[in-house]
Amino acid sequence: MEFSWWLVLLAGFAGWLIGYEKLRYSLSNFSRVFTRNGGTDLASLLPDHDDRVERDPELNSLLEQYAVEDNSVELYLTLGDAFRRRGEYSRAIGVHEHLLSKGRLSEDQQRKVKLELARDYGGAGLLDRVEALLKPLVKANPNDVASQTSLLRLYEKQQEWQAAIDLAGANTSMDTNEKNLLKAQYCCELAAIAEIEDNLPETEKWLNAALKAQPQCSRALVMLGRHWIGLKKYPQAIANFEQIEKHHPELVPEIAESYFVALHETGDQQALRDHLEYVRGRKNSYSVIKLARDSISKLEGEQQASDFFIEQLAKRPSLKGLRDWAEYELELTKPRDKEKVAAIVEMLRDVTDEKPVYLCDRCGYRCKQIQWHCPGCENWNSVKVIIGAEGE
Repeated sequence: MEFSWWLVLLAGFAGWLIGYEKLRYSLSNFSRVFTRNGGTDLASLLPDHDDRVERDPELNSLLEQYAVEDNSVELYLTLGDAFRRRGEYSRAIGVHEHLLSKGRLSEDQQRKVKLELARDYGGAGLLDRVEALLKPLVKANPNDVASQTSLLRLYEKQQEWQAAIDLAGANTSMDTNEKNLLKAQYCCELAAIAEIEDNLPETEKWLNAALKAQPQCSRALVMLGRHWIGLKKYPQAIANFEQIEKHHPELVPEIAESYFVALHETGDQQALRDHLEYVRGRKNSYSVIKLARDSISKLEGEQQASDFFIEQLAKRPSLKGLRDWAEYELELTKPRDKEKVAAIVEMLRDVTDEKPVYLCDRCGYRCKQIQWHCPGCENWNSVKVIIGAEGE
């Protein structure tokens, strides 16, 4: 066993040595465009020798052997990018800091290198340095999409929502619709924080600000509807949910339960009957079918509810609907067949419980709870309810 561990260590060392020799060979090929140039150690470029970045003296020594010329900048950028893609952020930082320190770079080249260095710092978790690099870039290049976007992403990561709102408002590289969408989402984030803190006036303030930035912001309409329910202002909640049905029908499954709660709590049975009549005349998602069935059962009886349920499932079949139908049938099944039907119900439960409910239409990220900011591609408002046999 001991001998095997020595083999593993030896193989690891050999792998590192081969990688290092490849790097040395690659840099030696740059000699056609580099000239000899002495200088200070690259580690001194890292402010206060921040111990959050691991030094690589061998790389520093290797880079110091070559000067940076105009036609070699892209080679350095490629090398730094390769290190960052491999997760070797300290080496990527070393390459890009060397460029800034040793090269006589044009204004555009400096901007490119600083953007790359900001990405290195972000990967290494040095977010304070990212901001220190990006803020001057944004100020000096107000029309530069890359620096504006990078700083916005930083504020999102740090959850500095007010700073993000200010930057999005001043951004000249985005069109008005894109700016308003981002501002609305940032306002919703502040509303969500206020909601957690049980600060109702702040919650309402930020949701109204979101709707001012983007009048049909789906997230703000959903949150405000639920906010009104919490305050027992059911007519206002219903008005918000009607806006969702009109402008964002894909989100109806998300607000279905809250919508029916508000309708029941008003005590207006005619309003509830009118809504059920509206539901009967269209194809519906699983959540709406299930909730409407329960309401019909209370108002009109179990037979009417069962007929509605089967009719709706025929219009839009789904595994969840089939599971519920089997569960209802289980209660009516003869004793000798109950075990077989119960096995089918259990199988359908297992299948549907494992299925994701939401899907990002940009990157394909799947999840069981709605994410307004996709964890996969970091786009806003791109995660939608899955509609179809395996979803709603």
